[in-house]
Amino acid sequence: MRANVLNPGPFSQSAWSACFLCMRRGLASVLIGALLIPMADAQTPSPIDQLPRLGDPSGDELSPQAERQLGEAIMRQIRRDPAFLDDAEATDFLVTFTGALLATPAAAGQRMNFFLMDDGSINAFALPGGFIGVHTGLIAASRSESELASVLAHEIAHVTQRHVVRMLAQQRRASMISMATMALTLLAARSNPQAAMGGMMLGDHVLRSTSLSFSRDAEREADRLGLEMLRQAGFEPQGMSAFFNRLQVATRVYETQAPAWLRTHPLTTERIADIDLRLQDAPRRQRIDSVEFRLIQARLRATLDGSGTGRQRAREQAELAVREAAAPGAEDWFGLASIAAAQGDLARMTQALSRARAALGTDHPWFARLEAAARLEAGDARGALDLCRQALARFPDQRALVRVQAQALLVLGEAAPAVAVLQEATRAWPQDDALWLMLSKAHELEGRRARAHRAAAERFVILGAYMAAVDQLRRAQREPDPDFHVTSIIDARLRELEPAARRELEESRQTGRERMPWVVSPVEAD
Repeated sequence: MRANVLNPGPFSQSAWSACFLCMRRGLASVLIGALLIPMADAQTPSPIDQLPRLGDPSGDELSPQAERQLGEAIMRQIRRDPAFLDDAEATDFLVTFTGALLATPAAAGQRMNFFLMDDGSINAFALPGGFIGVHTGLIAASRSESELASVLAHEIAHVTQRHVVRMLAQQRRASMISMATMALTLLAARSNPQAAMGGMMLGDHVLRSTSLSFSRDAEREADRLGLEMLRQAGFEPQGMSAFFNRLQVATRVYETQAPAWLRTHPLTTERIADIDLRLQDAPRRQRIDSVEFRLIQARLRATLDGSGTGRQRAREQAELAVREAAAPGAEDWFGLASIAAAQGDLARMTQALSRARAALGTDHPWFARLEAAARLEAGDARGALDLCRQALARFPDQRALVRVQAQALLVLGEAAPAVAVLQEATRAWPQDDALWLMLSKAHELEGRRARAHRAAAERFVILGAYMAAVDQLRRAQREPDPDFHVTSIIDARLRELEPAARRELEESRQTGRERMPWVVSPVEAD
């Protein structure tokens, strides 16, 4: 059961396993490929043996391009994890929120990609190549934007200093053992589940003891750079000290049930003392949290536990909050509206949203999105579509609203308007695989199967399934309906993707890894 951040209690032990599972699943298929790379002669010094001091990225074994490719390969696995959260609203908030941090000189202009994991534990983790995962529990538990920013700045520093790559290099021997174990496990799983479980347990032990804990030097360096980012971005640097102190107290109180973030980022008294020393002469600045931060926190807190009892408990807490507050804020009413919508109580949701608008003094696109999505879920596609169109006239750049609008059009069978909306949306957000999937369905609905296959291929490219993408493009070539322009696009895209598909096929053959199952649209499955 996920940790309840509304009432602080023992932190969930599943936090470690959730983060570790993501890392393990990603590394399992990606790093095994390293076993297939010819080893250097034993007499020849490895580039790893000549690593420069910490903080100087000039001599790493992996080039930045190779590191990025490694991160992308891990992300392809993480996207298949049930905990991966495809929430356009929350993800767009996270991207906007971190923009100030990434714009600082301390961030070194590094390219970053933030994504969400649907997990109530307090956790965030960095992957090679600039991919940073954030648990919903971390956002819900942060008491201010500066506290949230302190953790994300720390993770950004791990990426800019390439600590993850250095960690893998320094632990190369243990990593090779774990990679070999994982390779054997994947092969054994096809015929002997018990042997696979034993092998995976050994791999777990190796990775737990070595590859997932940053060194003290790396932690101090990430703290130092993180503090500088907070200053430069206009956040309160004291937020880092406050958050770390709270986590340390939680460690003492709950011992083995410490927050997941501490399992991979060991927090010592010396680190906190070093942070406090650096903040000793720093002027305190007052920073008011944004409306979006308070609203997204309220929604995540209200919907953190999706079980029936969890939703009922959240509903009771939300009702109590608005009843006991002298002047309930927009976030209080939005939290209540969110849990009411999750329970299918449209009347209470509508009432709570009305009170949220009154408390805020204006409308907000997230209010409209919640109401439209709830109406669509209740079977009122026409009402949902009308709400989306009205809201998008005032808030045209809201990806979550566009998604609901497109879903409503598909439910109503209005193919041409759906295609028009989705073509514009995929140009605005080309990395949104859900938009490409809906575009594929819309083209199928209007009878343009070649275009449907082509849109399905773009979705698979985003998911990193290149063989599936090539298969869709070849199907598109066989359809009788494409015009010359569409045919040219399909042919060019096929030439671009075939090398990646061949690499994926070769990796699959050499590692014995089966292709992962995919949820496909009707046009993809025929």
